[in-house]
Amino acid sequence: MDSTEQDVEQQFTRLQQKVGVSHAEVLKHDVDDDRFAVEYARLVNTVTELVEFEETVPGLLAEPERRRSERIVTWSWRAQAAVGAVLIALVFVLDRSAWWLVLLVPHFAATVACCFQKVDAEQHRDRRFGAVALHVVALLMALISLSVISRWFIIAAAVGWLLVAGASTDTEEKGAPR
Repeated sequence: MDSTEQDVEQQFTRLQQKVGVSHAEVLKHDVDDDRFAVEYARLVNTVTELVEFEETVPGLLAEPERRRSERIVTWSWRAQAAVGAVLIALVFVLDRSAWWLVLLVPHFAATVACCFQKVDAEQHRDRRFGAVALHVVALLMALISLSVISRWFIIAAAVGWLLVAGASTDTEEKGAPR
């Protein structure tokens, strides 16, 4: 059990104990007693606090995985933006046709634009998949632009970009199917 799970479990146990103590205090008093209303209100507040905490538990447990995904996504996009810049520079250094810029500049612009995307708890796995798929697309772009593989693979790169874009964009509705 990692520290996040332990912290959540300890806080949950503490709140349960607090509810138990409040319940015991309520049982000590008669319903007609003024002290009963005070203790009952305290019990309701404690139970409300427990219920509100229970609603945050999934987010708390997912946070370490989300942070890991955020690092993977951020550094993947940054690295691929750097690769895109190098490929653009190689067009000029290797004296390639300027037409390659039609392919490489949008690739570079898209990778730079996505360097600063937010990774939330609900979609962090999709974003991580998109970042990993981006490496395959960038490899294809490099091999195509350096004429290592056929230009026909531009189609595969375009399909790859569609997959990356689908995994890296926000959905309008929470939990909406893609």
